[in-house]
Amino acid sequence: MKNKLKYEKSLYLIRHAENPVYWQAWNEETINLAKKENKPIFLSIGYSSCHWCRVMEKESFEDNNTADILNEKFIPVKMDKDEFPDVDKEYQFYIQSTGEDGGWPLSVFLTPDKEPFFAGTYFPKEKSHGRPAFKDVLNNISDIYTNKYNEVEKVIKTRNDFISSFYKTTPSLIPEDKIAAYRKNEYMKIFDPLFFGFREGPKFPYISSMNYLVENYHDDDYALFLNNTADKICTMGLCDHIFGGFFRYTVDRMWQIPHFEKMLSDNSLVASFLLTMYENTRNRLYLYTAQKAVDFILYNSMRSDYGFLDSLDADSLNSNGDYEEGYYYKVTDRDFTVLNEKELKNFPTEAGVNNGVLYLKHNEYIKAAALDVSLKKIAERINSVKTAPQADNKVISGHNFLFCTTLLNLYSATNEEYYFEQALSLYHKLSHLLTYKGKVYRGLYAIEDEINKSIKANAGNDDNNFMDKFIINHRVLSDHVYFLETSLKFYELTQEENFLLTAKAVVAEIENEFVKDGIPHLDIYHRVKDTFDDDKPNPIGLYLYLTVKHSYELEFIANEKLIELAQDRTARFPTGHATMIRALEILGR
Repeated sequence: MKNKLKYEKSLYLIRHAENPVYWQAWNEETINLAKKENKPIFLSIGYSSCHWCRVMEKESFEDNNTADILNEKFIPVKMDKDEFPDVDKEYQFYIQSTGEDGGWPLSVFLTPDKEPFFAGTYFPKEKSHGRPAFKDVLNNISDIYTNKYNEVEKVIKTRNDFISSFYKTTPSLIPEDKIAAYRKNEYMKIFDPLFFGFREGPKFPYISSMNYLVENYHDDDYALFLNNTADKICTMGLCDHIFGGFFRYTVDRMWQIPHFEKMLSDNSLVASFLLTMYENTRNRLYLYTAQKAVDFILYNSMRSDYGFLDSLDADSLNSNGDYEEGYYYKVTDRDFTVLNEKELKNFPTEAGVNNGVLYLKHNEYIKAAALDVSLKKIAERINSVKTAPQADNKVISGHNFLFCTTLLNLYSATNEEYYFEQALSLYHKLSHLLTYKGKVYRGLYAIEDEINKSIKANAGNDDNNFMDKFIINHRVLSDHVYFLETSLKFYELTQEENFLLTAKAVVAEIENEFVKDGIPHLDIYHRVKDTFDDDKPNPIGLYLYLTVKHSYELEFIANEKLIELAQDRTARFPTGHATMIRALEILGR
């Protein structure tokens, strides 16, 4: 074996091409190699903007001793989660079913038949903070696989039995007239009474749940929670007040210190939520913050000729030339030297700094907007002395459709034609490059130098398929559902028949390719069935919601088996299935 990642196009995989680990890509050739060698697969899943992925690479995957163990005893496979989100979801569910938290990097040990039997996330090079040393984990797993394979078989059987049991539907014991009160009670349990948002730990926006609650804004308890949470999102560390946009989450309960990566999908969903809040409250701070996030996406390094890139790295180069999390975004006293005396006077009153992170001391639109000139000066200074975080090189179709929908929501809120034109341009671009008769391909690699070379090499040729080698030729449910959502939003705004015909074609494709026994799966092989909302609305839940909401226009009736599954999931795990609840409430169930 040798490291084969130099042949890949994903930025995340290419970064590992010089590791001493003999990384293989995730494909049938690799699976067959594992079967031939009768070795377990070590599958490492991550993505380009992941901080802890970079840490584990530096500590372990660049270490020759660790590489020797991996190369001798395993088939090491490196996967970009955004190329295979269905595979990532399958193994994230596995680690969570063992009682551990999921996340990235995800480290999974598989049999050659792709059955997981042990998983973790980040493992340190040496034992620390209650985590075992990675080399010890590797040696122990190899010993079990080689000498105690019956234990591996027990784990696999337990997992498969659990999955079968987990998805069995049972009649709900909650009376119909009590279901609304039950759902509210379950949500009230996870509200943070002091700092708002959900739960008393790191603060993720959980936009799927926010979208459900905002549809019930007439409820005073929900309205109070939503207003206070939206204020935190707009004023504290989740929001990048200097450059615009939103970070992934905050590591603390108080919304102060962000995890600094920025994702296209997060920015799209948080902005859309704030726009819905603006519709309910007319609070211009929400509109202002959402618009600033959208403009950030439109005009920064995430933009490409082929759509918007998926993320910006959490790490950036510091003054020593080393990668440091959040270095680019943290302000220092020197950054304020560009302000004049009047601007400096405003800052202690209107804004503050905590551990280098700027936050607002108010929740008023007029005061926030008054800081714009000062913040622009600070941003220009930072750009002149620091290296900006690197953008990923992938355009993911579904995440771009999410942003397209956000552009349409912003157009609806502001009536500014510019945002509609941007949405229409993006929609046509994505439709041309990544869809075909209802099929939606995962995305493409926006490697502009290579694409330009291909354009020159193919100039004058009749062959128009030279772009095919840049397409991520994989299909998952989420991209189709987000395409459906955007097409229906365009139809709602324009009443143009072409958008509705496209939506109907997508529904037909989903029913033909992804549905088995009445239930949509995340993949066309019907291997992965996951219904929980996470950082994005669950595609199975969203498909049900959209087809129920637009049943008349689509001339489509949702499958009763899917509705029964939604009733079961929302009764057993209501706060994890907000999108399904939204669908059921339309149906009056």
